[in-house]
Amino acid sequence: MKRIIILSFVLLSFIQIRAQERKLFWDGYDWRKIDHICREYPEYKYWVKSAYLSGLFDSKLFYQMKLKSITRACSDSVFSDYLEPDEMRSLIAGLDAFYDDNTIRYLPIPCALIATVMIQQNLPQAEIDTYIRDSKKWINDLMDEIIRE
Repeated sequence: MKRIIILSFVLLSFIQIRAQERKLFWDGYDWRKIDHICREYPEYKYWVKSAYLSGLFDSKLFYQMKLKSITRACSDSVFSDYLEPDEMRSLIAGLDAFYDDNTIRYLPIPCALIATVMIQQNLPQAEIDTYIRDSKKWINDLMDEIIRE
């Protein structure tokens, strides 16, 4: 009897492991799911989305400080990008507008956030389109590698 229980536990564990989604980043589908989850309490949408963005910026700052303690020049070059904490409401509204397009909804939130900031800074549309195309290629190649494993 004990063997049957252990065998069924191992079998269920194996099935559970195989059922896990191979997902690396939050993307537009997860971002839009917040609207669905908070539909009964819409006042929570802002707080959930701002909490995610605050965590994103906090983790960036943590690793920037960690690398800065090792080498300042490397830290300045690695973390020189468009992602800077800004007015959360404008970033959230920008991401909501960005993810309205279903063809780019699979892009990870950090990539979408950079594109949103580029749009809000009125950079040339050609530069924004190039960034989005490169982000699509990067995430598609990354997912292809994961699927092959």
